[in-house]
Amino acid sequence: MISNLTNHRDPVTAFFDVDDTLISVKSMFDFFQYWVIQQNLPKIKLKFDHEFKVAREKNSPREELNRMYYRFFKGHSLNSVELLGVEWFKEKILSPNFFINKTLQRLKEHKNKGDKIVFVSGSMSPLLQPIANHVGADDLLCTDLIVDIDRNLTGEIGPIQTIGAGKSDVMNKFALANDIKLSDCYGYGDDFSDMYMLLLVGNPVYVGNQPQMLDIANINNWEILN
Repeated sequence: MISNLTNHRDPVTAFFDVDDTLISVKSMFDFFQYWVIQQNLPKIKLKFDHEFKVAREKNSPREELNRMYYRFFKGHSLNSVELLGVEWFKEKILSPNFFINKTLQRLKEHKNKGDKIVFVSGSMSPLLQPIANHVGADDLLCTDLIVDIDRNLTGEIGPIQTIGAGKSDVMNKFALANDIKLSDCYGYGDDFSDMYMLLLVGNPVYVGNQPQMLDIANINNWEILN
């Protein structure tokens, strides 16, 4: 479909999922492999791989998998994770295929029109902030990492999980706080779990080629980037 970005309009907000929408990797899992190597934690990696294999075989919901992931960081300094997140990004950006070019180009078009760019992701700020800084995103709606008084990660996360239906919850909250009319906004997502955020905005854009999502996009006359 032809782009529905009009030439003459007031600035709006464009909400972007990140993994497999803007970048070509699963940031959380890609970073975890980097983190255990940098921290020399081979036993943690084995435990991680085993527990996620079992959970996937049991068809555990994404919300459970998401919480499982963050518990592996319990006791580690948030500062150290943030520093490694920056180093991880510096390595990933060297790959010419790290960004999904069509989505990146669309983000740049939004920036040129003065639109606010907001990431909506189940990933965490130590990974998303370097990406946001690089592309000029304005805000992050992502997993809230709980820390103790010494800024060590407790392994627990905030009550709103920014995946699935949680994305629409956090977007509604953000829109209310910032006087944003979601019917004027754009949303970019690649997966069935992004349905909630795409249904929430007036200008949904599907990024990808999953048959089920392509059918939904075509039925609803969504723009498609594939």
